[in-house]
Amino acid sequence: MIQQALFAALTTMAFGFLYQVRTSLLWISGVIGALAWMASLTVSLIPGAGLLGDFVGAFVVGSLAEVAALWKKQPVTIFVVPAIISFVPGYMVYESMVAFLKNHFNQGLRFGLTAIFSAAALSLGLALATALLRPLLRPRHPFSSH
Repeated sequence: MIQQALFAALTTMAFGFLYQVRTSLLWISGVIGALAWMASLTVSLIPGAGLLGDFVGAFVVGSLAEVAALWKKQPVTIFVVPAIISFVPGYMVYESMVAFLKNHFNQGLRFGLTAIFSAAALSLGLALATALLRPLLRPRHPFSSH
């Protein structure tokens, strides 16, 4: 698990570098990616967890990104985008397309639906983290002019 977390951190930092995230912020993105990957792996060990691992990983990314954005006074996307990339089900989409091209429609449909549901779990995890944490971390004052 530690080795996979290190690879997740390196992958996150590499994508952050590609997206021109400042070098001083790359390590934070790497830590977020590693912790999210470990959380996802841990949940995936539960029998019958299914896509819950993707959801939890995305929720951890969204939560830690909100905290990091507030701490470093940066946009949340600087931390979310590189950290969520390793969760994107691109390989499943590829396998789906290959199966369809080989006329294996049931297999292609299975891979395609798995990719769609995985993407939905990722979206829901990120959205829920933002919806729950942003109001807690950045409370709006009722008489504020901002």
